[in-house]
Amino acid sequence: MTDITMERVFNASPDRVFALVTRPENLPLWWGHDGWTLVDHRMDFTRPGPWHSKMRSDEGNPFHISGQVLSVEVPTQVRFTWAWHDASGARGAESEVCFDISPEGTGTRFVLTHTGLSDGDTATSHKGGWTHVLARLERQLS
Repeated sequence: MTDITMERVFNASPDRVFALVTRPENLPLWWGHDGWTLVDHRMDFTRPGPWHSKMRSDEGNPFHISGQVLSVEVPTQVRFTWAWHDASGARGAESEVCFDISPEGTGTRFVLTHTGLSDGDTATSHKGGWTHVLARLERQLS
């Protein structure tokens, strides 16, 4: 299994960052890649329970992810499972994502850890995807 960790420091309060990454009305503002459309979702990272996201890339390709929110520690951490679905809708290998949020000077340190990825290629692909997502998140916090 392979893990990735990505860190950013945002010029926003921890409470604002936590609200943006957990509340259902805020998640569509930054979730996914630029140019992708969120076509269906049930995302609420404020409490444990199921979540899912269906997106369409700018080329028209469908992407479906789902999981369970495992824990929420207001305002410092959210942990959830993550699995892609294939074209037939079957759920693939499950991994785990954790958002850790802490004060950093006048801003916030945001640490994304994605654990349990099957191999290096999968980790590289996910790191590329999360890079796009974190850029969108940063723009929302600007």
